[in-house]
This record gives sequence, structure tokens and C-alpha cells, in this order.
Amino acid sequence: MPLHIFPRALHYLETVARLGSIQAASRSLGIAASAIDRQIIGLEQDCQVPLFERHPRGMRLTAAGETAVLLARRWRADEDRLSDELREMQGKQQGTVRLAAMDSLSNSVLPMLVRRLAEDHPRINLSIDILTPQQAAQELDQATVDLAIAFNLTADKSRHVLWSAPLPFGCVVGPGHKLWGAASVALKDAAQNPIVAQSHILPVRAYLERRYGWLFDPVKPALVTNSQQLMKQVLQQGKLMAITSQMDVIAELLSGELSFVPIHEAGIRPQSLSIVVDARRHLSHSARLVGEVLSEISAELMGQL
Repeated sequence: MPLHIFPRALHYLETVARLGSIQAASRSLGIAASAIDRQIIGLEQDCQVPLFERHPRGMRLTAAGETAVLLARRWRADEDRLSDELREMQGKQQGTVRLAAMDSLSNSVLPMLVRRLAEDHPRINLSIDILTPQQAAQELDQATVDLAIAFNLTADKSRHVLWSAPLPFGCVVGPGHKLWGAASVALKDAAQNPIVAQSHILPVRAYLERRYGWLFDPVKPALVTNSQQLMKQVLQQGKLMAITSQMDVIAELLSGELSFVPIHEAGIRPQSLSIVVDARRHLSHSARLVGEVLSEISAELMGQL
């Protein structure tokens, strides 16, 4: 049930901002560049402020333009939610649910979610964005996603936690590593091994840097990456070790490709994995169903460890 209430000028603005130029937006939309330019100029005149800085190589959003794009994204999301709710009022259990999730769940929780929805709720469509926890929280606050599953998304007056579990830290190693099969390890002993470190944008590395910065100084990690999938492939070679939680590598732990060795260290706090929605917004029936299924899958997987 397309509603077509999203303003054309905002649609053009969003597309130019995403692609970086009017010419690129013209090719993508199949609309004349002059028509797109007129719409954006008209929008700037209405706002009485420039929305783009115009450069020979493209367009760059001003601060006002960034605010307008955020408005456009919220408007589009609200249009989709309205369409979904109207379908539900007609007895049609269908719609698109937007989920922000982490890369580490791409070969465990997320494929199971897609399969279970396809089997039990085939009229519900998913849109999944792979984001850092900080980005996921921001998208949730900006109302551009319906749910988020990520580390350390704490509850507050604007967020409601559907499901959460603590995730203690440990050393993850592959077959042949000297820590393979160990019952536990002290952090100072674990630090004697070459490390695969997550990049600074990820919560595990940020926490370890704050509390245990000596892990990375003076010996630098053998590998630093923001790719969880690359990290897991490297760990399976059995030469390096990572300090993280079980959920980051849960599929590989369950298959026996990797091993998790708990760290015993006074004062080291576990992370948390949470499924969170915005408490300030009405959640569609489809989004509630996705949240329930996602919570069930996460709890099932954690129960197998």
C-alpha cells in the first residue's frame, strides 16, 4: 500500500546527499539533473539557508543540510510505519521491520532470524543494517530503525530493553593454540600471547583500552581489524588470540572451530548484549513479533554455551 506522502524535494535531497552529486542522483533516479537541482534550490529558498556546499567534484551537506536529511529519513520511516499499521488494521500481518545489528551476529543470530521469519511469518520483511553499537544507538534514537541488537545498549527513559544477557570476557583461540582447552586464564598470562585486536570503534577494544591499556603497550597487536569475520578466520589458524565475548564467535564455538577460555581478573566487568526499542514510539505488531523471535533465538543460542 504505497502512500506516496514523502515529499519529492526531500527524496531528491536525500539521494543527492547519499550519492554526492546531482548528476549521480539523476542517473540513479532517472530524473533530469535540472529538475533535481530546481527542487533543491526551492527547498533551500524555503529554508532560507544553504543545504549543500557546491564543489566542482560534488555536493557536501551543510549543518542545516544534515538536519534536513535526518528529517527526511525520519519522514520516510514514519511513512513506512504508517503503511504497515494500515495493513495491520486491515488484518494483514505484514510490513517491513528495520533492525540495526552487529557484524559479529552475521553468521549466527541474524541468519536464524531470517529463516524463522520466513517459516513462521512470511509476510514480514526485514531490513538489516550492520552497524557499530554506537551507530545502532544513534539510529534508534533518530527513529530510522525499529529495533537494535548490540553490546552495552543500556536502558534509560527513552529505551526499552526486550532482552539482555551478560557476556563475560575470555580468550578466544583456535585449534593448536596453547590456551586451547584451558579451564581459565589470568589476564596477565593471556597478554603473553600474540593478540588479534578489534579496532577502536568497537566496544570491546574501547573498554579494554580504558581499563587495561597495558595489553597493547609496549607490544602492539599482531593484527587490528574492524571485521569480526576476518578476526574469526585468523583465529582458526591457531596462532593468535583475541579477548572478547562468546557472542562474538558463538557459531564457531558451537561448531568446535574455536574455543573460549574464561578470564579470571578482579574488577573486569562483563559486557551485555541487548535487544532494544525506543520507548517513546509505538511499535508495530510486525516489529513486536520480530523482537520476540529475536529474543528467543538469542536466548536459545546463549543457552547452548
